[in-house]
Amino acid sequence: MRRKRIIIWVALAMTMLLVLTGCSLNEQEIFNAALNMQNVHSGDVHTSMTLHLSGTGFAPDVQQQIDTTAALLNNASLDLDVKSTTNDQKTVSKSQVLMNVMTPGMKIDVPIWVDSDLSGDTPKINEVIKLPLIAKSSLPQQFASKDYLVMNPLDASDSKIDPSSFKQLLEFSKTLQEKEVSFLKSYSTRFNPNFDTASSSSLYMQTDDGFKMVRRYEIRLDDQQFKDFIRYAVTNFAQDKEAMNFVKDIVDSTLQVSQAPDKEKSIKAFDQAFDQFNASKENLLTTFNTAMDQLKNVTILGDKGLDLNYYLYNGYIIRETGTINVKVDLKQWNQFLKTLNEQQGSSDEPQGTLDMILKYDTTISGINTPQEIQTPEVNSTNSFTMKDLLDKTKEK
Repeated sequence: MRRKRIIIWVALAMTMLLVLTGCSLNEQEIFNAALNMQNVHSGDVHTSMTLHLSGTGFAPDVQQQIDTTAALLNNASLDLDVKSTTNDQKTVSKSQVLMNVMTPGMKIDVPIWVDSDLSGDTPKINEVIKLPLIAKSSLPQQFASKDYLVMNPLDASDSKIDPSSFKQLLEFSKTLQEKEVSFLKSYSTRFNPNFDTASSSSLYMQTDDGFKMVRRYEIRLDDQQFKDFIRYAVTNFAQDKEAMNFVKDIVDSTLQVSQAPDKEKSIKAFDQAFDQFNASKENLLTTFNTAMDQLKNVTILGDKGLDLNYYLYNGYIIRETGTINVKVDLKQWNQFLKTLNEQQGSSDEPQGTLDMILKYDTTISGINTPQEIQTPEVNSTNSFTMKDLLDKTKEK
C-alpha cells in the first residue's frame, strides 16, 4: 500500500514538473523561453495571488468552520514585488522583496532586502526585514520600538551553518542546475503525449520596448486530460533510461554533499532501493495504471480545470497568468482508497465537497536592465539581530 501511495503522489508532482516539456511546437516555445529565463541577470517580478474556497455537504459543525475560513480567504490577496540584480557568474546579488498581504480589516506590508556575496572564500549574506506593526507588538519591550530585523544566515554567532560547507553546497547547486537543464533539453524530445496541451495566439500589450505584439501560449487541461497527462508522464519518465539515471545521479550527489555522518550508508541504502525499483518497475507501473483506472470517477480538477497562460516577447516570458481549480469530494476519495486497500465500504462515510480556485498573475519587466535597490541604513538604534532576539528569549 505504501508503494501505491508513493507512486500516486509522485505522479501528481511529475505532472507539474513536466508540463512544460512536451514536444509539440507550442510547448517547445514555452520550454525554450523558460530556459532563457535562467540566464536573466536582473528584473522586476510582480505577482498577485488570490484563493477562493467553498464547501458543501459537510456536517453542520465542519461546514461552519469551512464557511468561516472561506470568508477570510475569499476576501484576501497576496502581492509580491521582487526586484533583483546579479553578476554574470551569479555569485554577487542584491534583491528587494515587497510583500503585501490584505485580509478583511487588515493590511500587512513586509519589505525585505537581501545582499549576498558568494564570490570569495567566505560567503556573505545579509538580510534586512522591516517588521510590520503586528509583528512588533509581540516582541520583547526593548525591540518593539525598532523597525528592522537583521539576519546573517552565515554568521557563526547566528547559525550553525559552516561557511565552507555552504560554499560547497553552492557549487553543487550550480552543477545541479546545469545537469537539470541538460537533461530537460534531451528529455523533452522524448516526451510525446498524444494530445496537444497548448494553443497560441497574438495580442498587443505593454513591454519594456513599449506597446508590442506578444505571443500568448495557453496550457489548458480538464479533469480527464489531467489524469491522462499524469498517466503518460509517470509511465514515460519511469521507462526512460536517461531519466532514471538522472534521478539516481541527483539523489546520490545530494546525499554525497550532505553533512550527515552516515551518508555513505544512506547512499548505499538508496542505491539498493533504486535497484529494487528497477527490478520491479513493470509491476509497479501496472499497479500505478490500475490505480489510475480507479481514479476515473474521482474528481481532481473542478469545472475551471487547469488554465495556464504564458506571454512571450523576444524569447522571454514577460507575463504568466493561471487558474487552478482543485475539487475534493471526500466520499469519492474515501471509496477510492478503500478500493486501493481492498477494503469493504461502510455506512459511516465522510461527506462533503471542497472547491478551491487559485488565481495568479505575474508580470516580469526590466529584464537584464539595471534595477535600483537601496538597502536601508541599519544600526543599534533602529534594528536588532536574530541573535539578540534569541539571547533575550533564552533569558526567560
